[in-house]
Parts: sequence; C-alpha cells; structure tokens
Amino acid sequence: MRLTAFSDVSLRVMMLLAALEEGEKLSTQKIAEGVDTPYNHVAKSVAFLVNMGWLDSTRGRSGGVMLSSKGRTATVGEVLRKAEGDIPLIECEDENGYCPLDGGCKLRNVLGRAREAFYASLDTVIISDLPLSPPRPAGPVPVEIGLGSISPVGDEAFVSLAASVEPARQSS
Repeated sequence: MRLTAFSDVSLRVMMLLAALEEGEKLSTQKIAEGVDTPYNHVAKSVAFLVNMGWLDSTRGRSGGVMLSSKGRTATVGEVLRKAEGDIPLIECEDENGYCPLDGGCKLRNVLGRAREAFYASLDTVIISDLPLSPPRPAGPVPVEIGLGSISPVGDEAFVSLAASVEPARQSS
C-alpha cells in the first residue's frame, strides 16, 4: 500500500512537533523548513490536523502550532484513516462506473479488509513516541527551529542539544 503525500506530510508534521517540549510552538513556515516540504503542502496538512483536533494553533506574534493533548495520544492508524479517506486501492471501473466483473468479483472487499488490517496494525503506534531521542535534525534548519546543532558521529549526524542553542531559541 502506498500512502498519499498528504498523509506523509501530516505524519511528519506531528512527529516534528512531538519532538519539541510540551507547549512549545512553531510557525507553519518553520515546520515546512523542518520537514523539508513546500509551505503550501504543510499549511494544508496543518489546517487538516487542527480541524481534527490533533494540533492547536494560535495566531499573532506569539502564535504558532503545537500538538494538542489529543495529538500527543494520536496513533498512526487513526491519523492515516482520516488523512487517506476512502480512496479505493484499485480503480477497476471505467468512466461510466462499469466493471465487467462486478457481479462476481471479491477483489475490492479483500483489498478493503487488507487496508483495514494495515491501519489496525498501526493503531498501537503512538505518533509522539516516534521521534528519536535525542531528535535528529528534521530538515535543513534544525538549529533555527530549536532542535539543536548537528554533530557528526560516525556515518550519522545527531542533534546536540547544547546550552548554546538556548539563546537562539529564545530570540525567535
């Protein structure tokens, strides 16, 4: 099964916000930079996630977006069910809605059950448990959005939450 880009962005937005301290806010622009995704795509995902109650959004100078209490307990399966909607896994009908196997075909039902089994397997995965600890940089601007500076360790780069990052965080 392949997820839509919308679902992918929505999950990454929630994971990024889950990596922050509880109550900490980011602007939609900083989220877009943090997940390395165009602003318009992130804005649509944020609006959807706010509408579903998984994010809280505050306007104004001290505003921003943060995970809501409902968002902190949301599961991957729950979010995917809503974000993916009822898009059929196969498009077996022509433009007039005709399927030559309509009377005896069980494929659509089988695939629907498979999709539900996929979502059910993700119902135990809480999104706020997914970010690495310490969090890795989520995009090209980890320091700017408050995730720390990049320190190379072996073949991987990890985030160093050094005290020197705190002044940069407070000035934004």
